[in-house]
Amino acid sequence: MTGAVQGLASIPAAKGSQATIRLLFLSALFTALEDVGRRIDPLLRDHGMFRSQQEAPYERVPLHRYVALLEAAAARFDRPYLGLAMGSCFGLTELGPFYALLRAAGTLRGALDYLALFQSRLQSQTLFESSIDEDTTTYSYRIQDSKIWPRVQDAEFAISGHVTLAKQLTSSKWNPVAVHFEHSIAGRQEQLSQHFRCPVHGNQIANGLVLRNSDLDMPFASAIPSEDRKLRTILEWHLLDLMGPEATPSDSFVDLTRDVIARWLGRTHVDCASVAAELKLSERSLRRRLTEEGTSFRELLQEARQERAKTMLTKSGISLAVAAEQLGYSDTAAFSRAFKEWTGVSPGRFLRQDDPLD
Repeated sequence: MTGAVQGLASIPAAKGSQATIRLLFLSALFTALEDVGRRIDPLLRDHGMFRSQQEAPYERVPLHRYVALLEAAAARFDRPYLGLAMGSCFGLTELGPFYALLRAAGTLRGALDYLALFQSRLQSQTLFESSIDEDTTTYSYRIQDSKIWPRVQDAEFAISGHVTLAKQLTSSKWNPVAVHFEHSIAGRQEQLSQHFRCPVHGNQIANGLVLRNSDLDMPFASAIPSEDRKLRTILEWHLLDLMGPEATPSDSFVDLTRDVIARWLGRTHVDCASVAAELKLSERSLRRRLTEEGTSFRELLQEARQERAKTMLTKSGISLAVAAEQLGYSDTAAFSRAFKEWTGVSPGRFLRQDDPLD
């Protein structure tokens, strides 16, 4: 990765806390499936949700139940591109009071940074960060709990929704440079490319949008005068108060270290010294704290690699070379040796098994 990685909204959740999402995003599901009417109600109940909850858009529900609902709805109503349809109909007006704040941001970069500021309040335990290069910036989105899978519809909804917002803030003719998805897009690439009007790549480390810096930094045609920019601060204060507090950082250095490793793995170099610096500790202090909590940096890094490796290898179409690179191994041989140490089988044999390892 050549660009600078900026963590925009990645405060670790308290130990044992459950990832949640605000119910305001359900409105896009109801709009996209408007033609099915009340037939969706039993499916909602199966996942612990009800139509009446639309009246409480800031209520939280467990993220895993919401993601599972989208996958189940796509399957039951034969809508393989449900997430794209949801993203196409989820725009500024659906964001309620956020509408004014995003308009007041002045630029697309400013609007996306505001969304990042509120990320943990809208959807917790979800990575949202940017990587800035010379000509482009990549905004990445990924649910940090790898056990919440499959999540194709959620990922495509999130990316499609961000594109819809960008078009509404700039121009209907606007399009990204490229789109990335963490899931396989085999058999879907043509449809996705037509939807986003740009190249689309699957089996990536995170879902993401590659945007031109010139587009991000161009002032909106309806930008507010400089003397009124205090409006942004007022809106921000009110919205932060409305949304309530975000997740409280964990006191556990094991959890804090796991969080940094999860965010960085596959995106930048991960070692104890750099993680310690991120946590504002010396490397020696971090190693001592982890030892006191009964583990080590090496064990946590290996644990993260194992979990990510098994998740990646269950995705259709991913190559060992891509998996090795994203997990920080020098080549496929090194990755294969490590994988066999963890599981007792080679990656190739793991892929050929009908029932992947737990």
